[in-house]
Amino acid sequence: MPLFWTIWACVVVGLLLLVSYMEVSGARNGFQGANGIFLFASGYMTLLTSPILFIVTWIWVDLLTALIVWGIAAAVYAALFYGMLQLIDKLLRKPS
Repeated sequence: MPLFWTIWACVVVGLLLLVSYMEVSGARNGFQGANGIFLFASGYMTLLTSPILFIVTWIWVDLLTALIVWGIAAAVYAALFYGMLQLIDKLLRKPS
């Protein structure tokens, strides 16, 4: 079970890093339009895949563990997402 959780977490963090790089690269190259759409989509994809984490944990372990893992995963992802937004803001801020 820890291997499954680790793989899921690595995929989610990798996706977040990839889209953050895409956002920074696009902003530096001056694209105009839907800024932040990739970050929004990665958050939405993570939200939609979280029931898989919950259900697999529930089947392989138990309901209480599934609730705990799901809650911890949501809190960690929210902190990572917020941290990534702050980092992107800091990277793209123009010196005055």
